Amino acid sequence: MAARFELLSVADAFERSLRNAPGLSAKDSALVAASRVLAKRIDLIADDGFIDQNGKLDNVTVPTFLKYLQALGMTVDVVQKAPAKAKSGSQTDMLAEFRRDHRQTI
Repeated sequence: MAARFELLSVADAFERSLRNAPGLSAKDSALVAASRVLAKRIDLIADDGFIDQNGKLDNVTVPTFLKYLQALGMTVDVVQKAPAKAKSGSQTDMLAEFRRDHRQTI
């Protein structure tokens, strides 16, 4: 059965995730409390394009919240693809390609 996700605020979605999170205990209380504060802050600034009350871009709250979710075991581990291997070729070919790509015009 596929999960249904209603359109919720971040704070409400976090509370729902907490209700369904296995393995949380009293030792996680501080992380949960801090995450609640961050979730409320995200909801507060999201409508303004993440510009805070001082007119500055808040580019810290969301990544911090995600780190807290990860610490609580509430994120999905993403397996990153290995970067594509460079074509095998000689150093001379690589140098020629670099020069061709970065040629200065006079």
